[in-house]
Amino acid sequence: MKYESSKASHNNYFPWEESAFHVYGERDREVITLMANRFIGQNPQAPYQYRLDFTSGITCDTKGWYQFDFGSLFFHGAVGEVCYGAGSLYSHSQTISQFQIQCWGPTVCWVNGEKVFHSAPSQEGLKSCCTFSIPLETGLNHFLLETEKTEIGFGFFLRNSQPQWQPSHFTAPLAERKGQAGFVCSAPVARELVDVPALVNGSFEGLSWFPKQQYEEPVSSCSLSRIFGRDSQGTAAAKSSFFHRKSGNVVIKGSSNQPLKVYINGNLSLEWSEGAFEKEMTLPGGRYEVILLCEKKAGEETGLAIEFQDESGNLPLCAGVKGYEGEWIYTGLFEEEVPPVSHFAAMDKVYPGSKGTCYWKADLPDSFVRIFAEQELYGKWTYPCGVTLYGLLKAGEYLDRPDWLQYVQEYARMTADVYDYSIYDKSVFGYPGVNTQLCWLTELDDCGSFGSFLLEANRQNPTAQARALADVIADFMKHRQRREKDMVFSRNDNTMWIDDMYMSIPFLCRYSRLSGKEEYLTEACRQALLFKQYFFMPEQNLMSHIVDLEYKKMNKIPWSRGNGWVLMALSELLLVLPTDHPDHKAIAEFFTEMAKGILPVQDENGLWHQILDDPSTYEEASSTSMFICALSRGIRLGILDGELCRESISAIYLAWEGMKKRVINRRGDLYGVCQGSGCSFSRSYYRQLGWRFNDPHGIGIAVLAGAEKLMLDEFLLHSQISQ
Repeated sequence: MKYESSKASHNNYFPWEESAFHVYGERDREVITLMANRFIGQNPQAPYQYRLDFTSGITCDTKGWYQFDFGSLFFHGAVGEVCYGAGSLYSHSQTISQFQIQCWGPTVCWVNGEKVFHSAPSQEGLKSCCTFSIPLETGLNHFLLETEKTEIGFGFFLRNSQPQWQPSHFTAPLAERKGQAGFVCSAPVARELVDVPALVNGSFEGLSWFPKQQYEEPVSSCSLSRIFGRDSQGTAAAKSSFFHRKSGNVVIKGSSNQPLKVYINGNLSLEWSEGAFEKEMTLPGGRYEVILLCEKKAGEETGLAIEFQDESGNLPLCAGVKGYEGEWIYTGLFEEEVPPVSHFAAMDKVYPGSKGTCYWKADLPDSFVRIFAEQELYGKWTYPCGVTLYGLLKAGEYLDRPDWLQYVQEYARMTADVYDYSIYDKSVFGYPGVNTQLCWLTELDDCGSFGSFLLEANRQNPTAQARALADVIADFMKHRQRREKDMVFSRNDNTMWIDDMYMSIPFLCRYSRLSGKEEYLTEACRQALLFKQYFFMPEQNLMSHIVDLEYKKMNKIPWSRGNGWVLMALSELLLVLPTDHPDHKAIAEFFTEMAKGILPVQDENGLWHQILDDPSTYEEASSTSMFICALSRGIRLGILDGELCRESISAIYLAWEGMKKRVINRRGDLYGVCQGSGCSFSRSYYRQLGWRFNDPHGIGIAVLAGAEKLMLDEFLLHSQISQ
């Protein structure tokens, strides 16, 4: 018997005329295409951003705290003086964001000219971590912070309250540093000498701002000596580009006291030993990348000078780094083994230098080029994006959509290729600008979902980078992820969540296939059966969302998406588990019991509710999508049979039609996806969890649900199952 749907207005996401069903009816392929194309169109392929940053400025620690340690930066500051920090933060939408602050002395924060935080005496002296709300506008938001030196310290720490999910990449607000990464800060000053209202409103005149952008005198005239040190030795690489307006001659001219090679678009264009040089060549119009390889000897100046000219004169050189007006960026030094020039063309690689891993630097003190993932979703490593990309990948394979496959493969390539860089970036700046959740790596959330997608993408387009990254994730799950005495996965806050079945089992299955090691498939089975022992509620054939290990209690709340994670993870396992595997029968029985639990709580419209046994909560799209996918697989695999099979077929068709009528609109937007959940033993907590519009927890899996429904259609055409 189906639950009667609540009449509450929050179940009516849009008028009937706005529904996908009203426009497309039973044309399911067009609905699937509509959703996938809308997501790709709103999250187009975009490159990472390259910005200049300074280790002598305000850097982060590994937990995302910006370290405004003015006591160390300005140890001569007097008690009672103040320092200011200023930065701009881009927001893709108007929203309320939660920030945290810890402060030594009195601290004030203004955002967009409005005061959003003023410390109380009880909060100072690093006695507490204060959380406060900041209203962010679409576009750049301007932060200004003031703090006072006291006898016990000088400065504060600031971060987003969820740094692994919402890393806050600030940029310098000063016009002359436009595009540079990070905050700027002022030298200590008496407060009465500062025009605070003008400063709050964005006038930065009258104060000295750090980090410094000039070398201390005296300084070498040789850029390589300034960057790498006068006594250093090896081969340096330099990189820039120029635009040649039309086809014609280009002259390379300059001088060098040391051997020099000049590559244009990867081709060796000039090789010189010593002295002045000049060479003319004909080039079609267009933009050209230039790589220089110059030897440097200890204690000697290179005397390197080079320019490019055409008929109009000198061609301006551009390093392509935001916040940097210099012409060249540099990396090295290298000993005998110099990386291939093609490696220097790609900005996603780090290099084995003579003094360890190296990346690009600028000819400014303590400066480094950094990579940032700044799109709302594209290019970011998060578990919701892993779910969505997996859905697009599998639907793209089934519907033969090479454009979707190219999109997800490029996304997978980008994130895997910058992993080595992100580890390097973390070692230099504390908190990386890319792959922040992966580099956090303390829970299964941080790696399992996206790692599983990455391995699925790797099946069609194998890469060494994806394989190496898979080994890192497998090692984390095997050796560093927290477990209980029986070896079940648990969380660092002494809880267990059913979400972690999906965050581990699909990856373990795919890694077992990649590595050829059956132990990982065995581990997937073990985790599935252990999770059942902890969470299964036999009176409902559903899973509790949370177990508190300290109290040894489950919360007995069947959160909808959590149960979706369970059934989806079991279906992923059953897709690859041999029928003669010793755990197959137990896994199949677990799947069957879960099916028996979810079918009775489907509502009359075909959807499942935010809390499965509470029809007064809203109709939830991501769990409905996962139930469609999993049940379709269970039927096709022969796990569900007899009356349960027939009920499941009816439930899938009703659910997919309900999706098209109630949560997918005529533009391919998806409604009713529950926001990310925390941990609670209160039903009222789950009731108040709102839904999100076009949330990646649901989009890709809804696309896959449509594809899985089509797979079921095809299967039933050739099967003996009576409906």
